[in-house]
Amino acid sequence: MNIHIKLLSAIILSSLTYGCTEDFEEMNTSPNDLTSVPYKTLITDAEISIVKAYNPILNFEVSWARYNVRDVYVQNDRYEQTGAGTNFNVYSGHLKNLQVALNLAQEAGDDNAVAVAQVLKAYAFQNMTDWYGDIPYSEALMADDSESPNIYPKYDSQQSIYMDIIAQLKASNAMIDTSESMGTADVIFDGDMTMWKKFTNSLLLRVYMRMSLIDPSTAKSGIEEIMANPSTYPIIDSNDSAAFKYWLPEDATYRSPYYMDPTQAAKQENVTSAYMVDFLKTRNDLGRLAVYAEPAATSGEYIGLPLGTLGQNTPDLSIMGVEEFRSADSPTRIMRYSEVLFILAEAALNGWNVGMTAEEAYEAAITASFEEYGLDLGSYLSEPLVDFNGGVDQRELIGEQKWCALYPDGNQGWAEVRRTGYPVYVATTEPVETLYPGNGTIVRKPYPHSEAISNPDGFNAAISAQPGIIDEKFGAGVWWDVD
Repeated sequence: MNIHIKLLSAIILSSLTYGCTEDFEEMNTSPNDLTSVPYKTLITDAEISIVKAYNPILNFEVSWARYNVRDVYVQNDRYEQTGAGTNFNVYSGHLKNLQVALNLAQEAGDDNAVAVAQVLKAYAFQNMTDWYGDIPYSEALMADDSESPNIYPKYDSQQSIYMDIIAQLKASNAMIDTSESMGTADVIFDGDMTMWKKFTNSLLLRVYMRMSLIDPSTAKSGIEEIMANPSTYPIIDSNDSAAFKYWLPEDATYRSPYYMDPTQAAKQENVTSAYMVDFLKTRNDLGRLAVYAEPAATSGEYIGLPLGTLGQNTPDLSIMGVEEFRSADSPTRIMRYSEVLFILAEAALNGWNVGMTAEEAYEAAITASFEEYGLDLGSYLSEPLVDFNGGVDQRELIGEQKWCALYPDGNQGWAEVRRTGYPVYVATTEPVETLYPGNGTIVRKPYPHSEAISNPDGFNAAISAQPGIIDEKFGAGVWWDVD
């Protein structure tokens, strides 16, 4: 009898112990605390981080594109930057957040959120690979993968990255349901999925044109497919549908990151480049000049500074136009309508079928650029250095005007200068007192030196796969840079 009592007591005690253990985590988890970040919150955070990371107006690329330059601390305008000053921090930042958000959105069956996350990743990775060339991609976000963790990702070729970006963008376009909204979590388009669809396909046009000199057949078929099927592939078709992030001037958190206190204008160390001022003046483009730059405080004239020049006095020089680009509500221009039209102009000049002639698209693009700022075009299209049939090489005209219209988007401006070779002066002229005389202009960002230590196999393989790089940033350009 005692044996049975003891056995029964042991069973009861075991059951109680198992029950307590089984329920312990649930009992000790507060219903008011988050155990994970909602995927839409991750997307919101990534959107803000991305537009700040790839659309700055006062970074090195802005100088290298000859939009604005430094008048003090000119070392990086003279190409001082090395891999000691670059990093891959975005992999553990917005790229990681987007991957987590994408996985969670897939589990939730939220196709629009999946599509937005994929488009944002594609946009970020295109900027990254356009800076560096080959980069970690297919294995890049697997450090904490539950099945196949990888802290030493291989570097994928830029060509393979571009092909996958195309696949991701096309899949996202097909996935988007324009009858549904992303809601307030989307702080770029306020949940408008039609806008996301247009941006997705316009970004596809950018990707195709960027690779058009190295892989013209893929670029041609891709662009013609988009333009032949507007219902399937809607694109940015007006300034109103351009991909702009509008900020909230009264909100300290969501005020434009470009805001400059007007009382600090005289202390600016960034001024308008001499080439930009001269480019606008020689084409009688006084409207955009007044938008892009401020008259010098001391003379009231528009005066630029050559890249790399040291020792000037800011009040004697023009700074970036404050009202349009440095106000509390100045938007982030992720992709403009004019850029889409310049892509079509170049495609048409190549003989590709895009539904309009090169001249029509070229003139529409310039018109869109003027109208973006509420300017009257006047007789600008008849200016000798602008007229499509005035004797200047038409490809050069498209390249120059596209560069001008992209101001002050340094990332895209610098990429287009490297790809097209236009404007010729920007593509070929070394900075004043360059630190690397004879090496020409910078053609790529230096890889982070930390990669040689933290991921030596991947880093060394990438260097070997891209022969001809000189002093980290000269010589051989990225994959699509064949000019």
